[in-house]
Amino acid sequence: MSPPPRIAVVGRQNVGKSSLVNRLFGRRVTIAHDVPGVTRDRIELEASWRGRRFGLVDTAGYLQRASGVEALAAGQAERAAREADLVLLVVDVRTGPTEEDTQLARRLRRASTPVLVVANKADTADDELESGSFLALGLGAPISISALHGTGIGEVLDAITELLPEAPSADAEITSQPRFAIVGRPNVGKSSLFNRLLGEERAVVSEVPGTTRDSVDSVVDWPELGRVRFVDTAGMRRGGKVRGVEYYSYLRAAEAIASSHVAMLVLDAADGFTGEDKRIAARVMQEGRALLVAANKWDLVQDKDRTFKLLQEELAPFARTTAVRTSARTGQGVPRLPPILMELHRRWSFRASTSKVNEILHRAQRERPTPRVAGTLHYITQVGAGPPTFVVFGGANEPGPGYRRFLENRYRAELGLDGVPIRLRFRPREKGRRSGG
Repeated sequence: MSPPPRIAVVGRQNVGKSSLVNRLFGRRVTIAHDVPGVTRDRIELEASWRGRRFGLVDTAGYLQRASGVEALAAGQAERAAREADLVLLVVDVRTGPTEEDTQLARRLRRASTPVLVVANKADTADDELESGSFLALGLGAPISISALHGTGIGEVLDAITELLPEAPSADAEITSQPRFAIVGRPNVGKSSLFNRLLGEERAVVSEVPGTTRDSVDSVVDWPELGRVRFVDTAGMRRGGKVRGVEYYSYLRAAEAIASSHVAMLVLDAADGFTGEDKRIAARVMQEGRALLVAANKWDLVQDKDRTFKLLQEELAPFARTTAVRTSARTGQGVPRLPPILMELHRRWSFRASTSKVNEILHRAQRERPTPRVAGTLHYITQVGAGPPTFVVFGGANEPGPGYRRFLENRYRAELGLDGVPIRLRFRPREKGRRSGG
């Protein structure tokens, strides 16, 4: 299926672009905040209206004389506009046309892409009257909206569907795409590795810790592997340690893990597997997602053999997940990541035959009988995948944590499910139930 047409949402800082994207998408997925410059990366989403499917690209605010990280972000916005099928230029009716609005409009007029001017913050009737001043931008009559209150959004969506090229309306492919989240502490090289992996400068990369504040969605067509979705997330610290905009970034990263199929935890190999890394890995396991660890900046590690051996030992409690030695700077290890991620997705979606899982259960009990208080386990069946989930019948009581771990590890080893959490649920026989009739 061909990708849907794309809409780039552009404008200067703090005009409400992210609030508009949230309204068009139908729920809050990007960070909307009063601090200028919150959105720095391109945030890509897919939405639909009256059976028409389209992609939304939220961009950083345009700044006329940008420098440093802001200049990188502005470059991302310009690229998104060039690649789009339609551009939404968002302006602020309360300030009227500014020099930056005029400069941006001049650039958009030179392009062949159709442009729709959206005059935001028209919260009152008087505000709506002020939107006429934006006719001076030379891009047609603006549509007055209030992203805060939701007024005018239907009119914008109707205009979008009229201007967009025809595209398939089915969205089944979206839900079936493998979803990969890239997570980790701030400043471990997630965005640099993300760009290496995608083969293009999709996320803004900077040495300033915390550059990525939102989650960056990208749909990627990999030769021989098909279409997948990647989410590059903001650096995660413990919720109690973050404030303000950073707190919302933490929530978005946590949501990205929950909505992914496989999470790739990027860590700074020179720092080792830190306590914060372990907390993130534990969260991935708790959410039931497959896990891959990318030991990034490997080119800076001194004692390579000892460091990797220690890392493998520390990863054993986390579903014996795989660690790949990578360097976003040199490209080391990056070609290994796509096939490993796809293999982890296959394991995460794995289903075993009932006869196979019962053979494993009976063999495991012969080698290590269940504790006497629990009694013999008679039967097991798989009831779900993503992650693999099993129900075990029999016994007088649930076995303790030690025996549960023994069974989980046995199934992981015999079914080849390293890196994937396994869910075991126990159904002891009813107390007082008579055998026979």
